[in-house]
Amino acid sequence: MKKNLEILISRLIRYIIHLDRIAILWYMLVAWIGIILVTTFGYTVLDHTYFARAAEKQQKATIKNPVSRGNILSSNVSLHGILGVSTNLGTLAIDPTQSGSMTRLLPFLSDIVYRDSCEWRLMVDCIVGIGNYTRIDLTWEKWLSEEKLKDQIEAYIQTRISTPIESILIKEALDESTITQITDIGEPALFFVVNNLYVNPTKVTNSGALASRLSTILWVSSDSLEPLFVVRKRRHLEILRKMNIISRDIIKKRIDIEKAALNNIPTKDHAREIWTLDNAVFPFLKIEDNLVRYYPEWQALGQITGYVDTEGKWRYGIEGYFEDDLQWESPIQYITKDIQGRPIRDYASSGSMILKNGIDVTLTVDRNIQKEISKRLESAVTRFRANRGSVVVMDPTTGAVIAMVNYPNYDPNNYTNVYDMEPVLYVNYPNPSIDLFGYPLFIVDSGSGSTLSTNIDGKRIKMRSATEDEVANFAITKYKFKNGFWVGNYKNDVVGSLYEPGSVFKAVTVAIGLDTGEIHPDDRYYDRGYVELDLGGGIKQRISNIAHQCLGNNTYSNAVNWSCNVGMINIIEKIGRSLFSRYVSDFGFGQKTNITIDGEVFSQISNYEKWSRIQFFTMSFGQGINATLLQMAAAYSVLANGGVYMQPYIVERIAYPNGKIIDSVPTPVRRVIKEETSKTITAMLVDSVKYGFAKRGWVAGYLIAWKTGTSQIPYRGTYENIYFKQDIGHTITSYGWYAPAYNPKFVLMVSIERPRTGIYSETTSSALFSEIAEYLLGYYKIPKNK
Repeated sequence: MKKNLEILISRLIRYIIHLDRIAILWYMLVAWIGIILVTTFGYTVLDHTYFARAAEKQQKATIKNPVSRGNILSSNVSLHGILGVSTNLGTLAIDPTQSGSMTRLLPFLSDIVYRDSCEWRLMVDCIVGIGNYTRIDLTWEKWLSEEKLKDQIEAYIQTRISTPIESILIKEALDESTITQITDIGEPALFFVVNNLYVNPTKVTNSGALASRLSTILWVSSDSLEPLFVVRKRRHLEILRKMNIISRDIIKKRIDIEKAALNNIPTKDHAREIWTLDNAVFPFLKIEDNLVRYYPEWQALGQITGYVDTEGKWRYGIEGYFEDDLQWESPIQYITKDIQGRPIRDYASSGSMILKNGIDVTLTVDRNIQKEISKRLESAVTRFRANRGSVVVMDPTTGAVIAMVNYPNYDPNNYTNVYDMEPVLYVNYPNPSIDLFGYPLFIVDSGSGSTLSTNIDGKRIKMRSATEDEVANFAITKYKFKNGFWVGNYKNDVVGSLYEPGSVFKAVTVAIGLDTGEIHPDDRYYDRGYVELDLGGGIKQRISNIAHQCLGNNTYSNAVNWSCNVGMINIIEKIGRSLFSRYVSDFGFGQKTNITIDGEVFSQISNYEKWSRIQFFTMSFGQGINATLLQMAAAYSVLANGGVYMQPYIVERIAYPNGKIIDSVPTPVRRVIKEETSKTITAMLVDSVKYGFAKRGWVAGYLIAWKTGTSQIPYRGTYENIYFKQDIGHTITSYGWYAPAYNPKFVLMVSIERPRTGIYSETTSSALFSEIAEYLLGYYKIPKNK
């Protein structure tokens, strides 16, 4: 049709150029009328179906409901605790305008909120949770009693009841251009939540003028906007959006008891009305359905489970990897929307509501260990003033992951909290260039270079990344994400982040040397403290040791004890590139572990023929090679279990709705080193704990195999500590550990990124290691050596 229309127009133009001026004007008018008629005819008749579908698409929304999604469970050892479940966590709201006893309502609500925030939690977590609820910073209030906390909750709810409605939605899903125009108005009554526009009627001073200005931007009539600016009392006040099941049962029981009591009161003399005003809370209460995906362990397992968003879409973790199987046949609901895109909840909600459950996935993760390590890791990262940390615990004989922990983390029940920002206060960060290095920092910038739009105090603010000079400039206000890394916290660093392992890799190098027969523990080599490489052009590069105990004519056992770089180079020169490359691959480096969780990464290792001499040397002590913490745990499992690479796995069982069950079976992939080599390297690592760097992590009464590691962080073609001429805050400290040494129950790997209380693992993360080790040995009831 479009082509025919173009032909018609071209013919008209060729014809009318021969006519006089008046005729030209006349025929142009006729032509334009014809175009309009033909176009209209095309829109309304010929292309009616296309445009009708486009309109319907704008007015309809398809929502996947999570009610039939399968469960995620913890291991059999931890009694199959629920880690992810689809449930109806009712939303508790009240209507303060109803008749009842307000003096009884407020204590009842404070009890419910307190229970919901504090049941089965440490007191410190309870206080922080209630601080978040009441919007009061209680971080340092460690000694608040239950009574005081309930008083704060009650006062907060009372304030909200007496406060008029301060948030009314005007329009959703605005584009950046519209947001900028509205922000330029400078109206304090308007604010944004993400890209949705709201108004606080209590701050509107001239409703007519404001409606007039907004109408020209939003293309809606001012008459439809003005009623939104009227101050009104609250008739719906949300108390808890996602109640836990026990809280919901308590509320329902209270409602049933009060209604039964009311029915037993005679109707005469207004007795029921009087009783209601003196005793009843049920007239105020409203419990609304809230079908959600719920994660009972909160942030402790968020980076393992992932989450399901409000549209029923998976994100990350187990939810992502098993998306199709967990959802299986998703119930779908079709919702009609109004002109502003809001659901018309009272009309035309129809569609398929299939309720075929998906699979249940049982993990190898022990939720008790996971939660305990989460607390200890958070404490350590804070104590060492580090950016983040990760821990993984594996069973070396099976490859099963027992715990996989990262900090900072996030709560999958409130996954949008990662977007929250705060200004950088110099009271907390007196030297942001050092204290916050590695964190994304931003400054306000509405120019073309802005990379981020966010809400601060209800206003939509454009920002860009701060430069090094701006970070150091105290006069410029910087902003950071409250959780440190924004959506980066969704990532499971144990499988999703690469790092140079550093000296913890030396145990692998020594094992290769032992297995090839090139070295024995008591063989000696001469160590002058460094190796010097000629890079050409008069440039020389030195690779040095840290400990003076390395110097002289020493054994390879001594090289392990004191983490001697020169000793590792000596070993690798004996092995040769080709053989070393094959062993590194057999240990699992340069490839995925293929664990069944979303987000795993790996770093390829180039062909050994392309290695430079300095790269070959530095790989011997864990630099110039990238790995995930899970890859390191799998490699240490080889050292611990007799020399076999076991397939790492995190899924213990999959149960289908039809009763079919698939249990994971430990899978040996290949033999990497001889059993005798495994025993020898274990004995060397036990000596390292007794006599070397690792002795600060010693756990009395146990034989443990352990290796420390401190690695540099690559930066702009060199390393951070070299570029900034500053070691503090520019290293990654890590430990590799298994115990009991000669009958290992678990392998433990830990990394701490950029600690600022020290630069070496033996002075930073050793305390965390010994804490976790003592807990694990006690948890498994492993007896001490006699």
